Amino acid sequence: MDIKNLLHRYLTYRLRNAFLCISPILLVLFLMLYSSVSFAQSFKQGEADVRAIQFENTKNHVDLSGEWAFYWQKLLSPEQIATTKPDYYIPFTDVWNKHEQLGKPFKAFGYATYTLKIYIDHKKNPQLSFFIPAPYSSYKLWINGDLFAHNGVVATTKEAYQPHWLPIKKLYLAQSDTLQLVMQVANFDHYRGGFSQPIILGSNNYTEDLWDTELSITLILTGILLMVALIFFGLYFLGQKDPVVVFFALYCVFYIYRLIGVDKIYYLHQVFPNIPFKITFFFEYFTIFFCIYLFTRFVRSLYASNSRFVMGVGYISLFYIALLIFAPTYIISYVSQLFFFIILFFVAYNFYMSVIAVIRKRKGSVFALLSMFSIGLAVTLNILGYFGYLRPSSYYLFFGYFGFILFQTLILSHRFVYSFRKARREAEQAAKAKSEFLANMSHEIRTPLNGVIGFTDLLMKTKLDSTQQQYMSTVFQSANALLDIINDILDFSKIEAGKLEIVVEKTNIHELMSQVADMITFQASQKSLEVLLNIPVNVPRYIWVDVVRLRQILVNLLSNAVKFTEAGEIELKVEMLGDIKSNYNSFRFSVKDTGIGIAPQNQEKIFQAFLQEDSSTTRKFGGTGLGLTISNKLLALMQSKLRVESEVNKGTRFYFDLNLRSEAGEVDEWKNLDVFKRVLVADDNRTNRSLLKSMLDLRNISYEEVENGQQVIDLLGKGEKFDLLIIDYHMPYLDGLDTVRILRQKPKFNADKLPIILLYSSHAHEYINSESEKLQIRQRLVKPVTIQKVFEGMSKIATKVVEESQKSEAPKSAQYVDERYLTILIVEDNKVNMLFARTIFKSVFPNGRILEAENGKLAVDIFKKEAPDIVFMDMQMPEMNGLEATLAIREIENGKSRIPIIALTAGTVKGEKEKCLEAGMDDYITKPFIKDTVVKAIQKYIRVE
Repeated sequence: MDIKNLLHRYLTYRLRNAFLCISPILLVLFLMLYSSVSFAQSFKQGEADVRAIQFENTKNHVDLSGEWAFYWQKLLSPEQIATTKPDYYIPFTDVWNKHEQLGKPFKAFGYATYTLKIYIDHKKNPQLSFFIPAPYSSYKLWINGDLFAHNGVVATTKEAYQPHWLPIKKLYLAQSDTLQLVMQVANFDHYRGGFSQPIILGSNNYTEDLWDTELSITLILTGILLMVALIFFGLYFLGQKDPVVVFFALYCVFYIYRLIGVDKIYYLHQVFPNIPFKITFFFEYFTIFFCIYLFTRFVRSLYASNSRFVMGVGYISLFYIALLIFAPTYIISYVSQLFFFIILFFVAYNFYMSVIAVIRKRKGSVFALLSMFSIGLAVTLNILGYFGYLRPSSYYLFFGYFGFILFQTLILSHRFVYSFRKARREAEQAAKAKSEFLANMSHEIRTPLNGVIGFTDLLMKTKLDSTQQQYMSTVFQSANALLDIINDILDFSKIEAGKLEIVVEKTNIHELMSQVADMITFQASQKSLEVLLNIPVNVPRYIWVDVVRLRQILVNLLSNAVKFTEAGEIELKVEMLGDIKSNYNSFRFSVKDTGIGIAPQNQEKIFQAFLQEDSSTTRKFGGTGLGLTISNKLLALMQSKLRVESEVNKGTRFYFDLNLRSEAGEVDEWKNLDVFKRVLVADDNRTNRSLLKSMLDLRNISYEEVENGQQVIDLLGKGEKFDLLIIDYHMPYLDGLDTVRILRQKPKFNADKLPIILLYSSHAHEYINSESEKLQIRQRLVKPVTIQKVFEGMSKIATKVVEESQKSEAPKSAQYVDERYLTILIVEDNKVNMLFARTIFKSVFPNGRILEAENGKLAVDIFKKEAPDIVFMDMQMPEMNGLEATLAIREIENGKSRIPIIALTAGTVKGEKEKCLEAGMDDYITKPFIKDTVVKAIQKYIRVE
């Protein structure tokens, strides 16, 4: 074949492709522009002569958009027209906010009368038909003095008028050659007023054809949109979980309302004519804003783009939806003009991106360009029609959306075919590997597992100490958990065949998380890893979940974390997502480590069966690479999936979200925690310190934190006082036991009675237990600790402190009774402490009057009204603390009188008393206080006369 023939074939091929691409564009453009030509009849000074037109013999029609006589702020009856001079003449389709004479660009509120005299040949045209569009916002029309049509209620006040949007097609039998049209219009809602579309006058056949054509176009387009939406919804729910699919289907569904609910004839309102205006307006504008938002999500998903411009348009759409809910109608209708310009820019941007894709020869880019051109041109012409630059028509909407849907369907179909082929290849490979694995592993795992469970059960029935019992219990729980899942989970074929069922039951989430953490604590302690359990206080106690599957997933993630972490910590966390609801809540479970991390290019690979990050990982750490795959399949049955965040050599975080039924359950009550006003936390692990601090913050307990035992020695050596020491056993420089030993042995620290909670994760229980007894460490907690364990330990210590204090001090004040009629103000935010103080004061002052305030602000108000004889003021309170309240009271007194104010504080820090005295207090009593201390304070400042 010679060069001439090759060149000829090449040019023919190129021209043919160019024609195929350009011809649809030219066809759509021609039909759109042709359908947008206006057929308005020109007339002026409120008179129209159409006697030359024979409406019955032809399909001629007249758009009554010429100059009408206009009477502003006048609702004139047909009888009043002859004696009233018009204010001026205006084109009928000029809305009120465009009238320079009115000067109402923003709120075109008011009422007016339009009049037009039409000359016809009624003998040639005995039957006429009027098509009257929806106005802004109500009207009433008379022809030759007879009421012909109305929409809504026309009135001179907003209270009396009633807006309504409903186009009307109505037949008129002409009795004379002159038609006097009198139109009353009122608007108190929309920023526009009057009519933006012309009244159409023609034969009955013409208006019927017009109506039927508009209806046919809309119903055809509605049917196409509905069919496409159902198809893509079906694809999505049958397994094609592509966000492009669902956003495209949602866009089609919501735009259907724009077609049948609004458009030119308001078809839905023709069926239900009494739909209130507010509902009509809301849904009309809601579909505009929400459809644009859905389209932005569709574009982002289709092109996998995070374009700031597209995201910005989406956020603007959501802002307009919020504005629609809360703002008045006229504001929405006004600011929506800016939104229409944003849409135009959005259309231009999408077209530009499609052109770039074509230039870069992306697959499907030609179809994308044609699609964006079709929808862009339709939307642009529609907006131009709204602003009055051309006549609105359903033709360009039909051809524009038809082209858009056609080409988008081709694009999405291409995506589906590609994804289905890829999924089939992957499924075939996975099925082959699964069969080989199951044939070798299933029997081998079940056999030794039965032996482990049997002999563990026998061993637990022998005499074991507490430590051994704990170890064996953990082994037994782990083995049984594995046995519960092995018959279903390890058998991969059951998952693939859909035979694996989720069994949901009520579960205590705190117990479940503690059990899971305990299962890997021993392995973690072997590598000196910290295991942290983070359960925020707002997490409900009970959830409904398949506890066997959830436990297996979490244990798998924790085991991997231990395997791939050489130093640092592992955190198991559950948290609530969003606001807490009564029945169903979203929970996020996560496992975070400080291990080797996963390279970005391998983060998808790890979820594939029998694969790890790379071959060197398999050689170094071992394993089949099946755990994450099984976990992901189980989560899929729970409508969730496993996600990963990782950085090489810094750590990895696996997490997943579950929507679960939940129940708050009973509230834990820990007694006497108010004893602890200042706590010292000593732990070299920053995360564990943060968890402990968040627990103490829940009870407004003050704290200090240090990183090692030497810092504890230094801090107490400076004279700092604490009510409790929470100290970790494993710390650099000085471990927890050595630190406590120094504190107990040297009197200068004044810590011989300091309550201590020891935290440890070591398996050397016997040594720790024996040394703790010698050092009078009252509570020992095995990591990971939970809020229940910490507060339960603190409560036991506090209860013993209070009992010892009351036992030694109570008899001293039992004999004293004061008969005076004193007024005593107690300011205390803790209800238990308030009850205790009130009981003491009533026993000492049986005739006294007790006033109570739960914060400093209320105390100041009560002081102004009641003038108490003495005030007992707590230091730490919400809204206004004790120091601030005392300063306010002293300002009220203004030096004229001085009521004794006694501070109630748990602080024993040096300088605490000085701060109280500087604020204007007379003395202070440390908590826990006793009866005798209170009596002495009252006797000191209120002497017996």
